[in-house]
Amino acid sequence: MRKYLLMLLLAIPQVLPPIAEAAKIQPITVKNSDGKEYKGELMLPEKANAKTALPLVLVAPEWWGIQGYPEMRARKIADELGDAALVLDFYGNAKTVKTPAEAQALATPYYQDPESGVKLIRQFVDAAQALAQEKKVNLDLQKIVAVGYCFGGGQVLNLARAGGLNGNQKLIGVVTFHGSLVSSMKAKGTITPKLLVLHGATDQTMTPKEVAAFKEEMKAAHADLEFHAYPGAAHAFTNPKATEIGKKYKIPVAYNRAADLDSWKRFQSFLKNVLGR
Repeated sequence: MRKYLLMLLLAIPQVLPPIAEAAKIQPITVKNSDGKEYKGELMLPEKANAKTALPLVLVAPEWWGIQGYPEMRARKIADELGDAALVLDFYGNAKTVKTPAEAQALATPYYQDPESGVKLIRQFVDAAQALAQEKKVNLDLQKIVAVGYCFGGGQVLNLARAGGLNGNQKLIGVVTFHGSLVSSMKAKGTITPKLLVLHGATDQTMTPKEVAAFKEEMKAAHADLEFHAYPGAAHAFTNPKATEIGKKYKIPVAYNRAADLDSWKRFQSFLKNVLGR
């Protein structure tokens, strides 16, 4: 029952009113060995060119798939912060789902095989690198930060656990917003990127024991971890639709405006720090 509740909580659709799309959006397709095509979006600020090196921020969505919310955050990163942002697709063909049962069916393989999510993220970054070269855009592959929400938070933490990215690419920071902390994957040696975990203190998708175990795991991996728990904040606290969905399904999720605004400020400060601005 608890496992199903966790799945349900992570499946909240994050639908927001449309916003201006000033960012340049470049579609990215990754062809995987499973025969699927995964379709993400590379969002570039107006200043993108061959001379200015742009840090790259990966955005991993909640398990509802690519919807308005993660895209909105990626646009903010490109338009307001001036960095390139890559929205990741974990389901293939940028698929979104309408029910918790659909989401559970598509997300479960990543919980069972965490390496598959890590592999897919690495493929997306390789594809972004190739596209940037084709479009004559300069991405700074030594300055990559991965951000994840709920399900996506678990995926970017697994990327850190697995040792980061490929070749000349360097993962320097990982940020989770009410992300999944529990994983069957354990850190492979020292975790080198800095970590910022933004958590709801009353998030019922994981127990205090699991949170404590995560902190111990990060300590053992010598991770530079900043963990911030918001008092009174439930799961999905950055999602403006969470309270409505919580009432509909009678589940303990709710939007917390103060935590939402503060977590975004902390993210911006973290980004500024790891990028050396």
